[in-house]
Amino acid sequence: MNMLIAARKKSALFFVLFLCTWAKVFSQPPPGINFQALARDPQGNPAKNRTVYIKDALIQGTATGTLVYEETFQLQTDENGIFNIIIGQGTQTAASTVTSISQVNWANGPFFYNIKVAVAPTISAPWWNAASNYQDYGTTQLWSQPYALYAGNASVTNVNTSIQPGPANTFLVTDSTGRVAWKTPQAAQVNVTQVSNVTLALSSLSAAGTNVTLAPNTTTLVTLTVPGAKVGDPVIVAALGDNKDFTVYSSWVSNADEVSVRFANFQNSAVSVSGNQYKIVIIK
Repeated sequence: MNMLIAARKKSALFFVLFLCTWAKVFSQPPPGINFQALARDPQGNPAKNRTVYIKDALIQGTATGTLVYEETFQLQTDENGIFNIIIGQGTQTAASTVTSISQVNWANGPFFYNIKVAVAPTISAPWWNAASNYQDYGTTQLWSQPYALYAGNASVTNVNTSIQPGPANTFLVTDSTGRVAWKTPQAAQVNVTQVSNVTLALSSLSAAGTNVTLAPNTTTLVTLTVPGAKVGDPVIVAALGDNKDFTVYSSWVSNADEVSVRFANFQNSAVSVSGNQYKIVIIK
């Protein structure tokens, strides 16, 4: 009987572990990682609307390797027993070797994440303390490292020059000679060219100004003359309504001044597409 109870508890812990999700990484201060999980009491029941204490840790090398960062939280679960924390925004413990997770050298992995949960009794008990009642919910490897946090304090050294972190909303660009620099994309400066209400032509063999007929259950390639479009320019094909019978499968600048749009028809019969159903946006 005791073995059965132990097995059920272990299964519950692994069940909770798999419910945990890494939701979002913030590259701007304060650094943190959203984390959500289901808390269970010692009997394996969801700890609904309960006070819980969390202790989590980032571990380097192996699951039992070097503890890099450790913190604690005290919070309330919701009506389903779910709790949310931001890893990196708890109360740091003395066991931590860094003062912030932004200082973690994510490039020197692998890293593992461990979480322990203590569920407070529903009736206050002076003898109860979280430190003696933590349940270990397991340790799992972080296969996708929080690179946005690492990029916030990293330098680039595998090119011809070392550079420091760039300003917000910039991208690191390089050329064939190895020169690198932080650049603001032109799209961020709202420097776009919009071509509206284009009349579609099925191909260069079609008469200019004709609309497109999409064959049943297949894709159809359409070419458009868009002056100023250059190969590599990002293309957005914006629908002016909800077209349930067909969709844009892909779009790109196929040649100078020419945009290709591939439509997909989901019906067993032909579908007509008129030129004023879409707007074409070229980002410069």
